[in-house]
Amino acid sequence: MTNSASIKLGESAKAFIERYPQAKVVRQPAGIDFYSLRWSTGSPGMVSLENGKNALAVEHVLSTTTSEDQAETKQEGFTEFNINAGITAPERIPHDEARLKTYVILRGILDAGWQQVIERSEPRLKGKARQDYTFATSNLNGLDATLVPTFEEWMRVESRTPWSFYANGVYLEVSFTREPTLTDPTKPGAYLLTYNIKTETEYFRGYAGPDDRLRWKEVVPKELVKVATLRAQKEAELKAKGVPIDESYKDPPVPSFK
Repeated sequence: MTNSASIKLGESAKAFIERYPQAKVVRQPAGIDFYSLRWSTGSPGMVSLENGKNALAVEHVLSTTTSEDQAETKQEGFTEFNINAGITAPERIPHDEARLKTYVILRGILDAGWQQVIERSEPRLKGKARQDYTFATSNLNGLDATLVPTFEEWMRVESRTPWSFYANGVYLEVSFTREPTLTDPTKPGAYLLTYNIKTETEYFRGYAGPDDRLRWKEVVPKELVKVATLRAQKEAELKAKGVPIDESYKDPPVPSFK
């Protein structure tokens, strides 16, 4: 297996296999085929996400996976990738080094021109206000990539807490999983970074339930009205408590549903 690879949303499975004949392919009877490239911990890979001027390179990669739905989205090519990677090449890393190196990675994403994303049902918060809100509610609300937490705050960040981004029609979510048996702050821990990458279409299709995916263009506009109402309610409650709302934040564009 070569130590480097590139991935492209919209690429067909046929073209991907032609480029990487060593890819593992798992074909499911339901018509969803899975494709993966894998590397060993002793010789991790580097995966480049092609996205125009917002391209990214991910180091210390252990695997990248994607799938093709023969019935539903085959004509769109690959609509989603997952990359699993270490923060550094060594598997174990001091927790404070993990904190600092993770935010170097996040800064690199911002420097590549990606804008941060707040879920449309969640209040527009930034910095410490967003961190405090996430700690008080659900880790799924995510964190501000520009605010580097203290070491004590870092150890409070739960696994799967996302940092979310958008650029050039692509959505990116970065999160980590911290090995639960290695959480002593005075000893090295182990972290796995996950990069979830979706097309704009796949991202908005996610607003539709599993039974409505085929008619997502009909369903999603109504769902967007609902989540906008939820955001407004949450922001009003926070404003009443003196929490600053980031009025300058703008959601990424909504695609045409025609």
